Amino acid sequence: MIKLITISLTTIFINSFSFAQSAVTGKVSDQYGAPFHYATVSFQALKTKKDTIIEKITDEYGNFDLALTEKGLYLVSIHVENVLKIQRKIEIKESKETLEFIIPKSLLTNQILNEVTVSKGKPMIQRKIDRLVMNVAQTANAVGKSALDLFKIAPGVFVNNGQISINGIMGTRILVDGKSLNLAGNDLKNYLQTLRSNDIQSIEIIAHPSAEFDAEGSGGIINIILKKHNIQGINGHVGNDYALGLGKYATYNPYTALNYRKGKIGLMTSYSYTHAKSYEELKQQRNFPNLGTYNQATENTQTNRNNRIRAAATYDISGREFLGFSYTGQYSRFIGPSLAHSTINYPDPTKNMTSSGRFPSESKSNYQNFGLNYSIETDILHSKFTIVADYTLNQRTGNSVSNSTDIDASGHIIADTLFRLAYPSTAKIFTADAKYNWIAKTGSNLSVGLKATATDIMNTNNYEVFQQDWLPIPTLDFQFDYQERIYATYANYTGKWAKIDYQLGLRAEKSDVHGQLLGNQNASLSQNYFNWFPSIFLKKNLNTQGSNYLSLSYNSRIRRPSYFDLNPYKYYIDNYSVQTGNPHLKPQFTNSVEMGGLWKEKYYTALSYSHTKNAIAQIIRNNVEDELLTVIKDNAGTNKIWTVTLSAPVSWVSWWTSTNTLLFTHTHSTSPYFNLQKASFVLQTDQEISCGKGYSINLNAFYTPQMLLGNIITKAIGTVDLGIQKKFLKDQLIAKANVSDIFYTNNYKATSYFNNTKIWISHKEQSRVSSLSLIYNFKTGSAFKTKRIESSNMEEKGRL
Repeated sequence: MIKLITISLTTIFINSFSFAQSAVTGKVSDQYGAPFHYATVSFQALKTKKDTIIEKITDEYGNFDLALTEKGLYLVSIHVENVLKIQRKIEIKESKETLEFIIPKSLLTNQILNEVTVSKGKPMIQRKIDRLVMNVAQTANAVGKSALDLFKIAPGVFVNNGQISINGIMGTRILVDGKSLNLAGNDLKNYLQTLRSNDIQSIEIIAHPSAEFDAEGSGGIINIILKKHNIQGINGHVGNDYALGLGKYATYNPYTALNYRKGKIGLMTSYSYTHAKSYEELKQQRNFPNLGTYNQATENTQTNRNNRIRAAATYDISGREFLGFSYTGQYSRFIGPSLAHSTINYPDPTKNMTSSGRFPSESKSNYQNFGLNYSIETDILHSKFTIVADYTLNQRTGNSVSNSTDIDASGHIIADTLFRLAYPSTAKIFTADAKYNWIAKTGSNLSVGLKATATDIMNTNNYEVFQQDWLPIPTLDFQFDYQERIYATYANYTGKWAKIDYQLGLRAEKSDVHGQLLGNQNASLSQNYFNWFPSIFLKKNLNTQGSNYLSLSYNSRIRRPSYFDLNPYKYYIDNYSVQTGNPHLKPQFTNSVEMGGLWKEKYYTALSYSHTKNAIAQIIRNNVEDELLTVIKDNAGTNKIWTVTLSAPVSWVSWWTSTNTLLFTHTHSTSPYFNLQKASFVLQTDQEISCGKGYSINLNAFYTPQMLLGNIITKAIGTVDLGIQKKFLKDQLIAKANVSDIFYTNNYKATSYFNNTKIWISHKEQSRVSSLSLIYNFKTGSAFKTKRIESSNMEEKGRL
């Protein structure tokens, strides 16, 4: 790289007087005189025992000035965009010297620059100091997948019925471009299912976030990075994903995006429509009162229709000052006509019963987010002050119907029930965040910030029974109003001491929560708590290149109940199974520590431990004397999880590479209702094969023999996905084909334990899917550095 760069160095003597200290000024430019602003220029003394390095950042005109304590021989290094590096030995003889560095700009065209997208494909998995990055934009087996499907193939991530965990720890928070989604429960699941891979650039998995992040999310953070363009002029794309569940239903997703950039102004807009249809089969068996045995089978055909609109405008007030506005709108409709059939068998067959019913549900949600982002760099070292504010409005209407018939052993109807529930909800959330990141000349930096959040939610639940006409049931109606105020401040310092890189952070959050339940059962809740959340990260390089290092991290996190989980609604899955909310949920707290090491810049090993108290988990309550089974979120005691991580990328040949991850886990869950512990492992592998002539093949596989989640232990789960990609018309037209879960093994059987009772569960869904995707880019080019509009509601969006 350095050999390809031509450097012209001209030294002009200004003054012949000799002083102990020398003042050096200079400029970095290309061969046409255009300056390289914000390049780093460093002087390292060579003929001295002290390892002295003095650095300066060029201004917007490419100029720099610095003072050297001694004359003599120096190694001068220049970094353009933090990557391109050129070096020259220079002897400083005079008290004032002027230097000029000329770098031909034509030689920078194909270089890899910071925050610049290049044509060369990235590996599927990249491991950084504080996170793991899964690049999906160029991956063939990502075609046709939703964000939720992509989570399932991410190393260390496990998805079970919409619940997401990292390294076995529940409570993972979801961000999109650094913005938390103000969604939870079925709304969050539907959003992730309709966010397709064609919109996604990469997925960041942050198991141990620092104090700079909101403390919300005991299970870490998953940040979805959407595709961006910042090319001068007009560019965009149009495409369609088509997926067919083998033997079942199809999904299609047309989409388009248009981007305009001229000078300081940037305009971006995109629209996508998703029509997704899938199915889910659930079977369960459990003991019933009076020595009965209960068997139930439910089939749910789900249809999602989703319109998503994104728009943003940016204005570069100057090279250092930036203003941005953003809007995200999602308008969704979900329909789930569930069919259930139950049989109850007794030792005396004359007492046997059957129950059949239809339990359809429907919901509509209008989600809107308005964002404002302002930032200004306060010095040439890129210290930055940022203000971000967001307002979120989420209006949701939902209703469910229970229409069932119970028949005795003689075939006579003994019960016939028809009732319905309407549960509209309105949420308003305002967040404001101010932070300052100060960068010192030594390279260390200090980040400080303040944040305030105001949340108001109103939930209404109305029940009606059909008796020749729909009649209200006032005794069951209720309204649940929820108000939350959170105030936070943090400080995060990064530096180096005794050749150890460190990051020390401390966050403080005060939470005031008030809820009012109005109806036949009036009640109120009030939770006020103040908590400290420290974070520590240490890194010791074992060689000068930094390719081998040891690391140690610790952090403390909180997981607050989602607003939806606090709503005490009741939704009947069938006559003997109900799902309900829990207004008395308390937050859970998790402390995590991890010791890791990177070897030869690619082999990663780690040992981690986490301890969670008041763990929030989805519990299946089932007592021997009760006919009704209840699915509810509850504080299920304490979780202790040990994890050993081994990760090894392998290049079999020049055209075949793979990334392999093996996790050994031991989970111990204790509560007043159960005491469970299990050891297991998770094996994930990703194979990338370049076939030439624009073809590439990707194979991804996952397997675990068992998982312990709350009070549920699953049996073996695995999947194999295969994808192929071809580029046409000078890479403007891209075709991708994929088959996921080839052997139809990404379904599970499980056993639930509660108060000495067991429930045997079997779950199937439309996981084997054949997909085809076509996308046409009507303008291509190198993507230059992009301003990202940040968001202040990084915690609240995952809890609606």
